[in-house]
Amino acid sequence: MISAFFSLLSRLVLTVASVLLVLALLVLALFTMIGLLLWSLVRGRKPVLDLSGFKRAQQFRAGRPMGERARHTAVSDVVDVEAREVPDAKS
Repeated sequence: MISAFFSLLSRLVLTVASVLLVLALLVLALFTMIGLLLWSLVRGRKPVLDLSGFKRAQQFRAGRPMGERARHTAVSDVVDVEAREVPDAKS
């Protein structure tokens, strides 16, 4: 009975410690993101958020293949342009 109590107590302590560790890492990641955001704004640069992974995941969950948008491009969207060579400006 005492060993079962110590087993339960050790599991409880390890569970609480694991939850606290995960929360501490999440808070650290949040502060890092806020710090990088402020640093980029202080330097005068707009922060870049790359959310393309979320868009691909959403398309994947919807059951659409990755290249489906490219296949449905209409022929009228393609513009043919004649190329011409521009001479170098010598100063």
